Amino acid sequence: MKDFKTKFKRQFEILGKVLMEPNTFYITDFEVLFGVNSLTIKRDLSELRAMGIDIHSRKGKGLSVLAKVSDETIKDMVLQYIGMAVNQSSYNKATNFLIGKHHIQTVPILTTLQSCIDNGRAVRIKYEKVDENPGKEKIIIEERDVEPYCIFQSDKNWRLLARHNGTIKQFILTKIKSIVELDKTFERIKQEQIDEIFSSSFKSWLGNERYKVRLRLLPPWTERMKPGKLMESQKIIEDKDGSEILETVVNSLKEIASWIVSRGEGVIVIEPSELRELVIKTAKGVLNNYD
Repeated sequence: MKDFKTKFKRQFEILGKVLMEPNTFYITDFEVLFGVNSLTIKRDLSELRAMGIDIHSRKGKGLSVLAKVSDETIKDMVLQYIGMAVNQSSYNKATNFLIGKHHIQTVPILTTLQSCIDNGRAVRIKYEKVDENPGKEKIIIEERDVEPYCIFQSDKNWRLLARHNGTIKQFILTKIKSIVELDKTFERIKQEQIDEIFSSSFKSWLGNERYKVRLRLLPPWTERMKPGKLMESQKIIEDKDGSEILETVVNSLKEIASWIVSRGEGVIVIEPSELRELVIKTAKGVLNNYD
């Protein structure tokens, strides 16, 4: 199984590099890069063709993909690669969304990111964001140099955890327009540090603040919350009156306030008081849409 994982990961990363820079790489380049012989690379190319990837080497022009590859083929490969390289469960909705946005370019984006994560190399991305200035709301593209730490799935999106300008942030992969590996290394952080970053992250927000939250759950949420787990740090305590108290720590009151409002009746804030005030403000804002 280990040999299969190593082989498939290498094949997918070969495809990613060829798609990123067509007619640039030769078999000898991949021999050096992956530390294998030419026969191994030739077998890799043959197996990629068997998967439906029309990848060929043309004399004097290097390797390129000569025909369009279906999204379904890319989806099958992406799911396998994420399972091997990213080391977490694959999520169809997030993967479908990513491929629907980037199609074949999903491959070089994923492989470049994962290679740089593995080797501690920085990347330059062009990133799509919304300019939210009043009266000027529009999509803008920003160029950012980031140090990638890991790829993770949250809120129906594949995301990148990375450091940018000294701050750890997340970037949604569907919003990455292009990516280039930089000749700049950084010190990789340990898995324990990554786990700590996510330990108080509600849904997808990352921040340095910590807030202790206590919520009272009434029917139907007393039953609905039992099968799932909202956060790693949560604790649910049954109260004498039949309700349940959910205790957890979050790093964003704004995000959990939106979640509470979206639940409707049955989720009541006990503490902190600023969260209760924020929930009321958010709910009033929603009601204003219907004045």
